[in-house]
Amino acid sequence: MGVGESLAAARVAAGESVEDVSRATRIRGELLRRIEADDFSGCGGTVYARGHVRAIAAHLGLDAAEYVAEFDRTHAAPEAPAAREIFEREVVAMPERKGPNWTAAMAVAAGVLLIVALVSLFNTTPDASPSARQVTSSSPTPTAAAPSQPAASETPGPIAGYVPGDGVTMRVTIAAARSWVTVRADGKVIFQGTMNAGETKDFTAKRGMGVVLGNAGAVRLVVNGKDLGSPGRNGEVVRLNFTPGDPTAA
Repeated sequence: MGVGESLAAARVAAGESVEDVSRATRIRGELLRRIEADDFSGCGGTVYARGHVRAIAAHLGLDAAEYVAEFDRTHAAPEAPAAREIFEREVVAMPERKGPNWTAAMAVAAGVLLIVALVSLFNTTPDASPSARQVTSSSPTPTAAAPSQPAASETPGPIAGYVPGDGVTMRVTIAAARSWVTVRADGKVIFQGTMNAGETKDFTAKRGMGVVLGNAGAVRLVVNGKDLGSPGRNGEVVRLNFTPGDPTAA
């Protein structure tokens, strides 16, 4: 799902219409519909499009900075380097030519003489004992190869520490594509954002848990130790609630 589609899913989940968001953000309804379709051509440029995304996300109680960053990754064109930066790189690439550095040459010569003196000194040292030579030349004992670990089971197991009837546990796994996900634990939002294919997150609550999925067909849920599979179809927005010991959506 693109930035606009995620904003549309969050708006539907919040129970607001396009007109509600338009009145709150002062963005025309027609432009809002184009933004929710990931069409930012009517915003008048990247700066204005970024401001619209920030305003809509903030009104819906979302992380506006995360949505702006996602917009920049998927829609904002890279900015051309300033002329000053290009000029500075060219200056660095063409260093000034200088005369011979006699100080460095003398330092190198002194170093060579020191190495020759040390080599001569070590050549006069008696040879090491046979036992020492034997230890030095012996090859290390090969270590046995570590036994291969069995492949992990693809079937999701219960969340670690889960006790039946003790609160609510939920594992969200994105099986394919990606989906917008909002999770509430005991009435408080503890996660909201886009999860990508192969990503898994675990959540716990004491009294109850709610989840809103922007693309239910791409999600697999395990609630209170029970695998519920995908709770909906691709592109479908689904809202579910769970209580302790009950893996069935309330």
